Amino acid sequence: MDERNYERFVVDKDIECYVGERRYNVILYDLSSGGCMIEAPQAPLTDGVVIHLRMNKFIETSGQVVWLAAGNAGVRFGELLHEAAVRHLGFTPSDLPFDEMTPTDRFGRRLPALPRH
Repeated sequence: MDERNYERFVVDKDIECYVGERRYNVILYDLSSGGCMIEAPQAPLTDGVVIHLRMNKFIETSGQVVWLAAGNAGVRFGELLHEAAVRHLGFTPSDLPFDEMTPTDRFGRRLPALPRH
């Protein structure tokens, strides 16, 4: 049973990770107020190391690596991220089946169907 203390959001965003003074580009995949999962195959992460994450120009936090698996790491934040920041960075997948989703442009206008050849 998965017992998590905070609501988690799917993210999939390139962010900066600092291990000591060195900066690495990592991918943020999973985010909650209490922690996250990152993909960081190039960063020299070890269990228990404290890292600093810059998620965008306004949201930064530090945390401790609590697990490692195949280039991924789980990070527990030293201080909780505000729920508004987590919701801003994350997204909630649609409940609609994929076949029912209508593609739209960045203004929300429905895109025309592609011609069949």
